Amino acid sequence: MGLAPFFDRARQSAAQVLRDFDADAFERRLGEIVVTLAFDAQAATSAEGLASLDMAARLIARLYPRVRVLTLGGEDALADELIELMRTINPNLEVVSEIGAEIHVAVVAGGTKLEADATIYMGSDRWIARISTLTPVRSGGSPNPFAAGAAACIAMANVFRAVFARWIAKPSLDTDVRFSLLNFEMGDRAANDDLHAGPDLGLVQLVGVGAIGNAFVWSMSRLRGVKGELHLIDHETVELTNLQRYLLTAMTDVDASKVALAASVLEDCGIEAQTFAMTWAGYVQRMGHHRFDRVAVALDTVRDRVQVQSSLPRRVYNAWTQAGDLGISRHGFDDKEACLACLYLPTGKRRNEDEIVAEELGFRTQEQILRVRSMLHLGMPVGEQFVREIAANIGTNLEALLPFADLPLRAFRQKAICGNAVMRAADGAGPELEVPMAFQSALAGVMLAAEVVASTPDVRAAQPATRSVVDLMRVLPGRISFPMLKRAPGPVRCICQDPDYISVYRTKYDVKAP
Repeated sequence: MGLAPFFDRARQSAAQVLRDFDADAFERRLGEIVVTLAFDAQAATSAEGLASLDMAARLIARLYPRVRVLTLGGEDALADELIELMRTINPNLEVVSEIGAEIHVAVVAGGTKLEADATIYMGSDRWIARISTLTPVRSGGSPNPFAAGAAACIAMANVFRAVFARWIAKPSLDTDVRFSLLNFEMGDRAANDDLHAGPDLGLVQLVGVGAIGNAFVWSMSRLRGVKGELHLIDHETVELTNLQRYLLTAMTDVDASKVALAASVLEDCGIEAQTFAMTWAGYVQRMGHHRFDRVAVALDTVRDRVQVQSSLPRRVYNAWTQAGDLGISRHGFDDKEACLACLYLPTGKRRNEDEIVAEELGFRTQEQILRVRSMLHLGMPVGEQFVREIAANIGTNLEALLPFADLPLRAFRQKAICGNAVMRAADGAGPELEVPMAFQSALAGVMLAAEVVASTPDVRAAQPATRSVVDLMRVLPGRISFPMLKRAPGPVRCICQDPDYISVYRTKYDVKAP
């Protein structure tokens, strides 16, 4: 069976969303199933159809070891391209080609019906993503990639629910979905329009080029006729385990700079990309000014998000994945709606970082906490003996932690503890969902990119509510967007209710007091 070199991370990801997870049973199930990606000439000759197929192929290859690419009338060259793309992601992939074999689960683009144990039809019309398990939905010919990408993400979530139904609380499939990436409404309320050539995004900062950021860049790279400047900000490089959910990556990209890889993908579109291999704080210092009109946030931690908001951009667009859902949020600062920091206000007293990290590592005494505090302050490598102590404390596999022994404690915690989902203190500052499924991160990134373009002047009629939330582990509901207002003044007050912050914001952007 052609499991990917990063399969351990994919298995870890699945363990976070499946009930009564059993690693051996999970692997056996993957060996039983062939996932079919099928398309006809209608999809193969439309820009939106090609975008959906590209997204679906990138998602399939990251989890499923046995695949089939099926042409429903011509276009064999495209089938070969999709197989080649999937093999750059998983060189061990088993491509099933026998004619007449049973089709277990199929994702179909185009207007042709296909019989299978479970068939998920994906399509799009400009801003509207379509999914059906009843009838083909076809693909539009516009240069707008957002709905096409979202349709593929939702389709792959349906594939996952079909394949692993016995381990999912509500495994029903979506029978008929209409989801607008323009106004983020469903069904009859889903707005649509042409994406007219020539809109100028201006300067947008993308903070974080990880899993969500990869999908953001994938979306922007497929736009045509849109101008703008995109600053890519991320200080990290690609690791093998990242391939489980980073859409743009292939096996040859391990150790590459995340921002350099993203910029290379954007070379042929109208968006000018600049790379900043640094943190947001480093970027702000580098720019020498604090005026940022539109910032797209694709970060992992509460602390990093609040740091971006505290630098007072004019507008912030935030994307997340967490246990139970994913989504995006939209934030001003000097208005009645919640700012980004409002979403992450603590509900009680938080402990110091050294106390949180010590708990995660299994240290309890005051002496041990002081030791952790010193290591955090000095930034020294944790060392093999320290790693052995941690493995004994938390009862985990020593071999899984030893490769990180040369890292300073904060980096060790991020990569070995939080990154491998060993454990996390209840009030820790780590990611809410350490290892999301690839289709979850991808949809969050597509939604974030769509929001940035849709919120450009003269693109849509009205701004949606503060938050748009999707749970891909169940059938999509009739409504996904909800307002969120600032909290009433009280003992815990956000920076957007602080007179000094408000004054600086108004001065910076020449905003009049209401």
